[in-house]
Amino acid sequence: MSERVYLGIDIGTSGIRSNVFDIKGNQIGFDYKEYPTICTERGMLELDPDVVFKSLIEVVKNSIDKCNLSFNDIRSIGMSSQMHSFLAVDRNGNNLTNVITWGDTRSIDEARFIEKNYDCNKLYRKTGCRVQHPMYPLSNILWVKNKMPQVFKNTYKFVTIKEYIIFKLSGKFVIDVTDASAMGCLNINNFQWDEYILKNILQIDSDRFGEVKECTYVVPGIKSEYARQMGIKIDTPLVIGSGDGIMANIGCGGFDDTSMSCTIGTSGALRIAVNKPLFDEEQRTWCYCFTKDTWVAGGAINNGGIVLKYFRNQFRQQFEKEASEAKYDNIYHLFDYYASQIDPGSNGLTFLPFITGERAPGWNADATGSLVGLRFMHDKRHIIRASMEGVIYNMYSIYRMIEKIDGNVQQIIANGGYANSDIWLQIQADIFNKEIAVAGITEASVFGAAYTGMVAVGDIKSLKDPIPKMKPVKVIKPNSKNVEVYKDMYKRFLNYYTAILGKQLF
Repeated sequence: MSERVYLGIDIGTSGIRSNVFDIKGNQIGFDYKEYPTICTERGMLELDPDVVFKSLIEVVKNSIDKCNLSFNDIRSIGMSSQMHSFLAVDRNGNNLTNVITWGDTRSIDEARFIEKNYDCNKLYRKTGCRVQHPMYPLSNILWVKNKMPQVFKNTYKFVTIKEYIIFKLSGKFVIDVTDASAMGCLNINNFQWDEYILKNILQIDSDRFGEVKECTYVVPGIKSEYARQMGIKIDTPLVIGSGDGIMANIGCGGFDDTSMSCTIGTSGALRIAVNKPLFDEEQRTWCYCFTKDTWVAGGAINNGGIVLKYFRNQFRQQFEKEASEAKYDNIYHLFDYYASQIDPGSNGLTFLPFITGERAPGWNADATGSLVGLRFMHDKRHIIRASMEGVIYNMYSIYRMIEKIDGNVQQIIANGGYANSDIWLQIQADIFNKEIAVAGITEASVFGAAYTGMVAVGDIKSLKDPIPKMKPVKVIKPNSKNVEVYKDMYKRFLNYYTAILGKQLF
C-alpha cells in the first residue's frame, strides 16, 4: 500500500481496539479484543495490566495484517484510554497492583475522609474533580496507603493504564495532561501537580507521578521487541493522545461548546469543549484540561453498556441460543430486537441502572440497581428496554445539569457502541426531545486518537481542523407521541431515585 495511514488505539474497560484510518478519516481496518474485569469482592473492578498489554500487541498486529499493510505504511500511532485508571509500579515498571478502574469503589472510606477533613469546594475549583468520590485515583492512592502499606512504600510511580503501556513500549513514564487532570491531583489552572494535595492529603512528592505532556507529544522510540511483534518500525511516532472522553469529542468534531459529544460504551458521558474552566456550584459536573487553551467539561455515568453486558453475561447461554436461532450475529442485536417489540416506557417498568454505584448526576458510590414496577406481565424484553431507558434517563439528568452552566449547545453527537443501535438512539431522541446526530465514525475515541497522531506528525495543521469523516451521517428525530410518554416516565424515574436513594436531583 503506497498511501500512508494512521493507527488509533483505544484502551477501554471491557476491551481494546486498534483501528487504521487514512488521512480523510476513512476506516481501512480494525481489530478488537475483549478482556475480563476482575471482581471478587464488593466494590472491586480491576483489570490485569499484562492482559491489557498483550491484547494491545495482538490487536495492533491484527489490524495491520487485515489491511495488508507493510510497516512502512504506518505514519503514526495515537492513543486513547479509559480515564481514572490507576496502578502502582516499581522502578522497573513492574506492576505492584492490578489496574484499579473508575468503577472500583473500595476507596469509599478514603473518599469520605477527604470530604470530612478538607475543603472540597476549594479542591473542586483547583482540580475540576469531585474528589470526595472514590472513582478518582486520589482516594485510591490513599486506599493503597492504608490497606497495602508495603506496596505503597515500594511504589516508584502511580500511573494510569496508558502510562503503564507506554512505559512497556518505550521505557518512559509520561502522562497526557487530560489523564493527569482526571486523577484528582492536578491543578487545572496551572497544569501542575498540586502541591497542597500532594503534601497535605497524599504526603508524597510529585516525582511519584509521570511527567505531564501535551496530547501531541511523541514518545521517543519503541522497543524493537514489541515493534517487531506489532509489525511496525521502531521509529514509528507513538503519540500519547488523551483520555477516551476528549478523544471522542475530537473524533466527532466537537471542538467547542456548541457541539456536545454523547458517548455510551461500558460507561457513558456527555461533554463539551470550553475555553476556560467551567464549574457547577453543586459539583455535579467535572472539568479536565486538554490543551493550554481548551478544557473539557461534562458528566459521566458508571452504568452504560455495562448494564446490557451484565444481563448478557448472566444469561449468556440462553441468549446465544436465541440470537443464533433468529440469525443475529451477536446478542446485542438480539437485545435491540427485544427492545423494539416493547412500547416506550416499558409498560410502566423502570430501571435505576446503578449496578456499579453512581457517578454523575448524584455521585452516590453506594447506589445499587433497582427494577421498579415489575409485574407478572413483564418479560425479558421489557427488562432489556427498561435498562436502555434507565441509562438514557440518567444521561438526560446530566444533560440538564450541563445546560444549566453552559447554554450554548446546538447539536448532540452520538458516538460509542450505542450509536450502532437505532432503537437506543431513538429512545434518547424521545427522552431528550432533541435531535441526535450520529457521528460519521461511531467509535469516535479511537478515531480521535488517530487524528491526534495526524496532528502530531504535521499532516493536520491543528486539533481544531475538521476532516470529512467528522460530519454526522444521520440525524434521529424525536417522536412527539413518545416524547409525551417519556415526560411522565422521567418524572417517575426521578421520584423513584429520591425514594430509593434518598436524594433529590432537581
